[in-house]
Amino acid sequence: MKWLYKTVLVVVILVSFYGCSKKVEPRKPITNTTSSTIQESIEINKKLYAAEEEAIETIIKDLDQQFERGSTGFYYMFTKKDSVSGIQPKFGDRVTFEYDVTSLNGEVIYNKEDLSPITKSLEQEYGVFRGMREALKLMQTNEEMIVFFPSYAAYGYYGDQNLIGPNTPFKSRVRLLGINVEN
Repeated sequence: MKWLYKTVLVVVILVSFYGCSKKVEPRKPITNTTSSTIQESIEINKKLYAAEEEAIETIIKDLDQQFERGSTGFYYMFTKKDSVSGIQPKFGDRVTFEYDVTSLNGEVIYNKEDLSPITKSLEQEYGVFRGMREALKLMQTNEEMIVFFPSYAAYGYYGDQNLIGPNTPFKSRVRLLGINVEN
Protein backbone atom coordinates (compact mmCIF):
# COMPACT_ATOMS: atom_id res chain seq x y z
CA MET A 1 0.00 0.00 0.00
CA LYS A 2 2.88 2.28 0.79
CA TRP A 3 4.26 1.48 -2.64
CA LEU A 4 0.97 2.54 -4.35
CA TYR A 5 0.88 5.79 -2.37
CA LYS A 6 4.47 6.64 -3.42
CA THR A 7 3.73 5.81 -7.08
CA VAL A 8 0.65 8.05 -7.16
CA LEU A 9 2.60 10.84 -5.48
CA VAL A 10 5.44 10.57 -8.03
CA VAL A 11 2.93 10.58 -10.94
CA VAL A 12 1.19 13.70 -9.56
CA ILE A 13 4.50 15.48 -9.12
CA LEU A 14 5.62 14.56 -12.66
CA VAL A 15 2.32 15.73 -14.17
CA SER A 16 2.59 18.99 -12.21
CA PHE A 17 6.13 19.62 -13.46
CA TYR A 18 5.13 18.78 -17.01
CA GLY A 19 2.14 21.16 -16.84
CA CYS A 20 4.28 23.97 -15.44
CA SER A 21 7.05 23.54 -17.96
CA LYS A 22 4.79 24.43 -20.90
CA LYS A 23 5.58 27.77 -22.45
CA VAL A 24 2.64 30.15 -21.97
CA GLU A 25 1.64 31.87 -25.20
CA PRO A 26 -0.27 35.15 -25.06
CA ARG A 27 -3.69 35.25 -26.67
CA LYS A 28 -3.89 36.85 -30.04
CA PRO A 29 -6.28 39.81 -30.48
CA ILE A 30 -9.59 39.08 -32.12
CA THR A 31 -9.22 41.95 -34.58
CA ASN A 32 -6.07 43.52 -35.82
CA THR A 33 -5.98 47.19 -36.69
CA THR A 34 -3.50 47.67 -39.44
CA SER A 35 -2.18 50.82 -40.94
CA SER A 36 -3.95 49.91 -44.20
CA THR A 37 -7.33 49.89 -42.39
CA ILE A 38 -6.60 53.27 -40.85
CA GLN A 39 -5.46 54.62 -44.21
CA GLU A 40 -8.68 53.40 -45.86
CA SER A 41 -10.71 55.16 -43.15
CA ILE A 42 -8.78 58.38 -43.73
CA GLU A 43 -9.46 58.21 -47.47
CA ILE A 44 -13.18 57.58 -46.94
CA ASN A 45 -13.41 60.53 -44.54
CA LYS A 46 -11.56 62.81 -46.98
CA LYS A 47 -14.04 61.91 -49.73
CA LEU A 48 -17.00 62.47 -47.38
CA TYR A 49 -15.57 65.84 -46.31
CA ALA A 50 -15.05 66.91 -49.92
CA ALA A 51 -18.58 65.84 -50.94
CA GLU A 52 -20.16 67.76 -48.05
CA GLU A 53 -18.07 70.86 -48.79
CA GLU A 54 -19.05 70.73 -52.46
CA ALA A 55 -22.76 70.33 -51.65
CA ILE A 56 -22.72 73.27 -49.22
CA GLU A 57 -20.70 75.50 -51.56
CA THR A 58 -23.08 74.71 -54.45
CA ILE A 59 -26.10 75.71 -52.36
CA ILE A 60 -24.39 78.90 -51.19
CA LYS A 61 -23.42 79.83 -54.75
CA ASP A 62 -27.04 79.34 -55.88
CA LEU A 63 -28.26 81.62 -53.05
CA ASP A 64 -26.12 84.45 -54.43
CA GLN A 65 -25.44 85.81 -50.93
CA GLN A 66 -22.17 86.47 -49.16
CA PHE A 67 -21.32 83.71 -46.67
CA GLU A 68 -18.19 83.59 -44.55
CA ARG A 69 -16.37 80.52 -43.33
CA GLY A 70 -16.08 79.89 -39.59
CA SER A 71 -13.07 78.52 -37.77
CA THR A 72 -14.41 74.95 -37.60
CA GLY A 73 -15.50 74.73 -41.25
CA PHE A 74 -19.11 75.96 -41.12
CA TYR A 75 -20.43 78.72 -43.39
CA TYR A 76 -22.46 81.59 -41.96
CA MET A 77 -24.24 84.79 -42.92
CA PHE A 78 -25.87 87.30 -40.58
CA THR A 79 -29.51 88.01 -41.38
CA LYS A 80 -29.85 90.43 -38.48
CA LYS A 81 -26.73 92.15 -37.20
CA ASP A 82 -26.41 94.75 -34.48
CA SER A 83 -24.58 97.78 -35.81
CA VAL A 84 -23.39 98.74 -32.32
CA SER A 85 -20.51 96.72 -31.02
CA GLY A 86 -21.58 94.74 -27.97
CA ILE A 87 -20.36 91.79 -26.03
CA GLN A 88 -19.94 88.41 -27.63
CA PRO A 89 -20.06 85.22 -25.59
CA LYS A 90 -16.82 83.46 -24.86
CA PHE A 91 -15.78 80.17 -23.34
CA GLY A 92 -17.52 79.67 -19.98
CA ASP A 93 -20.41 82.11 -20.57
CA ARG A 94 -23.99 80.85 -20.45
CA VAL A 95 -26.03 81.68 -23.54
CA THR A 96 -29.71 81.40 -24.38
CA PHE A 97 -30.44 80.79 -28.03
CA GLU A 98 -32.92 79.28 -30.44
CA TYR A 99 -32.34 77.44 -33.68
CA ASP A 100 -33.88 75.11 -36.22
CA VAL A 101 -32.38 72.33 -38.32
CA THR A 102 -33.12 71.89 -42.03
CA SER A 103 -31.58 69.35 -44.38
CA LEU A 104 -29.57 70.67 -47.33
CA ASN A 105 -32.50 69.86 -49.64
CA GLY A 106 -34.84 72.05 -47.54
CA GLU A 107 -36.72 69.46 -45.44
CA VAL A 108 -37.33 70.52 -41.84
CA ILE A 109 -35.65 68.13 -39.42
CA TYR A 110 -36.33 70.11 -36.24
CA ASN A 111 -38.23 73.38 -36.08
CA LYS A 112 -37.23 75.94 -33.49
CA GLU A 113 -40.22 75.13 -31.27
CA ASP A 114 -38.89 71.56 -30.90
CA LEU A 115 -35.47 72.72 -29.75
CA SER A 116 -35.73 76.20 -28.31
CA PRO A 117 -34.99 78.13 -26.25
CA ILE A 118 -31.83 76.51 -24.96
CA THR A 119 -29.62 77.84 -22.18
CA LYS A 120 -26.18 76.25 -22.06
CA SER A 121 -22.66 77.06 -21.01
CA LEU A 122 -20.29 77.36 -23.94
CA GLU A 123 -17.84 75.10 -22.13
CA GLN A 124 -20.27 72.18 -21.91
CA GLU A 125 -19.58 69.44 -24.39
CA TYR A 126 -22.99 67.86 -23.98
CA GLY A 127 -25.95 69.58 -25.59
CA VAL A 128 -24.21 72.03 -27.90
CA PHE A 129 -22.18 70.65 -30.78
CA ARG A 130 -18.80 72.14 -31.68
CA GLY A 131 -19.89 74.15 -34.72
CA MET A 132 -22.81 75.74 -32.84
CA ARG A 133 -20.52 76.77 -29.95
CA GLU A 134 -18.20 78.49 -32.43
CA ALA A 135 -21.10 80.16 -34.30
CA LEU A 136 -22.57 81.51 -31.06
CA LYS A 137 -19.21 83.09 -30.18
CA LEU A 138 -19.51 85.26 -33.32
CA MET A 139 -22.89 86.71 -32.31
CA GLN A 140 -24.24 89.42 -30.03
CA THR A 141 -27.61 89.42 -28.28
CA ASN A 142 -30.61 89.53 -30.69
CA GLU A 143 -28.51 88.80 -33.75
CA GLU A 144 -29.57 86.12 -36.20
CA MET A 145 -27.62 84.10 -38.72
CA ILE A 146 -27.98 81.31 -41.24
CA VAL A 147 -25.36 78.61 -40.79
CA PHE A 148 -24.44 75.60 -42.94
CA PHE A 149 -22.80 72.95 -40.78
CA PRO A 150 -20.81 70.10 -42.35
CA SER A 151 -21.26 66.86 -40.40
CA TYR A 152 -17.81 66.99 -38.80
CA ALA A 153 -18.68 70.37 -37.20
CA ALA A 154 -22.14 69.16 -36.17
CA TYR A 155 -23.19 65.71 -34.95
CA GLY A 156 -20.57 63.76 -36.90
CA TYR A 157 -20.36 60.02 -37.26
CA TYR A 158 -23.17 59.20 -34.80
CA GLY A 159 -25.75 61.85 -35.67
CA ASP A 160 -27.98 63.04 -32.83
CA GLN A 161 -29.30 59.46 -32.46
CA ASN A 162 -32.78 60.72 -33.27
CA LEU A 163 -33.68 62.54 -36.50
CA ILE A 164 -30.24 63.66 -37.67
CA GLY A 165 -28.47 60.69 -39.22
CA PRO A 166 -24.77 59.88 -39.26
CA ASN A 167 -22.56 62.16 -41.36
CA THR A 168 -25.42 64.57 -42.11
CA PRO A 169 -24.62 68.20 -42.99
CA PHE A 170 -27.46 70.67 -42.42
CA LYS A 171 -28.59 74.27 -42.46
CA SER A 172 -29.66 76.11 -39.33
CA ARG A 173 -31.15 79.49 -38.48
CA VAL A 174 -29.72 80.66 -35.15
CA ARG A 175 -30.82 83.55 -32.93
CA LEU A 176 -28.90 84.53 -29.79
CA LEU A 177 -31.42 85.60 -27.14
CA GLY A 178 -29.10 86.43 -24.26
CA ILE A 179 -25.64 86.16 -22.72
CA ASN A 180 -24.93 85.58 -19.04
CA VAL A 181 -21.26 86.46 -18.63
CA GLU A 182 -19.44 84.24 -16.15
CA ASN A 183 -16.56 85.77 -14.22
